[in-house]
Amino acid sequence: MDLERTEAKITIAKLIELAYSKDKGMTVKIMVQKGNAKLIVDQNGNATLSGSAGVLTFSGTPVLEKIGAKIKRVSVNFNNKDGMKVGYTATFDLEYIKLSILGDFDLEELITSCSGLLCRAARALKGRHHAYDMELQKIMGH
Repeated sequence: MDLERTEAKITIAKLIELAYSKDKGMTVKIMVQKGNAKLIVDQNGNATLSGSAGVLTFSGTPVLEKIGAKIKRVSVNFNNKDGMKVGYTATFDLEYIKLSILGDFDLEELITSCSGLLCRAARALKGRHHAYDMELQKIMGH
């Protein structure tokens, strides 16, 4: 199965949210720090978010399992020039091809889009919620 650009952007958003759910303080410090940050996920789902503010490791497996394409590696370079506005360049190494995308998003909008316990519980009950994916798509730029 091929990975589409829209799905790749939603995957980046969900990986950031996964990092945030593991350690919101460190994730925010890394992402809001002026300059560059990097997110790497290997084929086993081992994820590392790093920047000048620190390093956070977590499992990206829950997000990668839902893609349906065989991922060898995901690499995302973030550049924060203006507080909460974050630009990114991402490369998805798939089994046979590489997919590169770029865009920008509002970090505060992403983090506050649906991070409450009630919202997470509702999503868990409904599985992958289409409306939520559409919201993430809008945040990450179509």
